[in-house]
Amino acid sequence: MTIDLNEKQTVDVINAYTVDLESAQSIADRYRRTRQGIYKLLRRNGIKPQDYGRITVSCTACGTDTVKPRNRIRHSKHLFCDQECYTAYVEAMQGGSYNQNRQGQRVGRAVVSAYFDIQPGQIVHHEDRNTLNNHPQNLRVFQNQGDHIRHHRWARDGIEVKPVWDGSLS
Repeated sequence: MTIDLNEKQTVDVINAYTVDLESAQSIADRYRRTRQGIYKLLRRNGIKPQDYGRITVSCTACGTDTVKPRNRIRHSKHLFCDQECYTAYVEAMQGGSYNQNRQGQRVGRAVVSAYFDIQPGQIVHHEDRNTLNNHPQNLRVFQNQGDHIRHHRWARDGIEVKPVWDGSLS
């Protein structure tokens, strides 16, 4: 038999669910309860879990109110109302400098393979973000997509992720 939660714990559960948008399962795991027990506790305290399934948020790009599932809000730093707003935001953040060209990406792999034994799963990165500029000194190779993403995200914070090949011709 479990002991009922005290008043502070009950308030913490309600805040975790309604404000922090935590899942009922993660709250249940933390307090050693069942997910159903958390739902019952919320209902006893006037919270209708079904009302918190979709939440109105504003679009990061245009500011329009849009309704999103709580798990999408919980796991996203930026929220967008549609694909056009997402694309506009990405282009604005990059200053319009990214030039995606699949053929340029394939050519980049071919150029790198002349200087470095590139393996499947390794990622070719164009330093100037122009996939048509396949000069070896503009290319870097990362061990995997995770390192490539960390390079982009952490570079803003001054943290460096070393590529496995840095564009050197020797």
